[in-house]
Amino acid sequence: MLQKCKGIVLQTIPYSENSLILKCYTDTFGLQSYMVNGIRAKNAVIKPSYLQTLTLVDLEVYYQQNKNLQRIKELKCLPILHSIHFNPYKRTVVMFIAELLGKIFREENQPDVQLFAFLHTAIQMIDVSDGKLANFPAYFMVHLSKYLGFFPKLNYDDIHTDFSLQEGVFISNAPHTKDYCKGEIAKELHLLLSVSLEEALNNTLHIRYRKIILEKMLRYYQLHLLLFGELKSPQILHDVFAD
Repeated sequence: MLQKCKGIVLQTIPYSENSLILKCYTDTFGLQSYMVNGIRAKNAVIKPSYLQTLTLVDLEVYYQQNKNLQRIKELKCLPILHSIHFNPYKRTVVMFIAELLGKIFREENQPDVQLFAFLHTAIQMIDVSDGKLANFPAYFMVHLSKYLGFFPKLNYDDIHTDFSLQEGVFISNAPHTKDYCKGEIAKELHLLLSVSLEEALNNTLHIRYRKIILEKMLRYYQLHLLLFGELKSPQILHDVFAD
């Protein structure tokens, strides 16, 4: 059945000398795998440059239910991204998001229109941003959790000043262990929960807080997502956004 959908390129996997498998998160079908043949031919309809990580695409596909590999009739890069793959800061954020989504999207055929819209908008915001995006990874993880079912409870006040990663709520008098945020870290987390994307990009977290909050969010995901594991890209983020 011929179907139209929008997609986000997540990964390409070499299949043969002139073919690859495209992993794509779509608004209509969720995570999908597509066989792309003739990718390096001179007259290739779909070129490797179209399939860079987090490229936004419009697709017309031959969809067959319960089939592991689908096929593409037409692919267009829409909207066109202008800087996300060329700016070194943005490329680092793209690498982080792609690795994060690779840990989250494990099962195919589970569409989520609201999650797709969030990702689609976030990628465009990265592209048009004229800043370094140092706050973006922490903000992204915090607000992505909303679509995964474990967004922190907004109950921060003068009494509930610490955050429990296990429970997903602010509490009082938390112990000093890795599964809690205390003091200024909890306060900064509360601020990230409450701001828009534009505000998060324009308000700079202190580098020390930014690093710790990202580490806490990674732990938060490990506690709430089965088999989430470790990510390699956060250390690269810390190195690139060290100033």
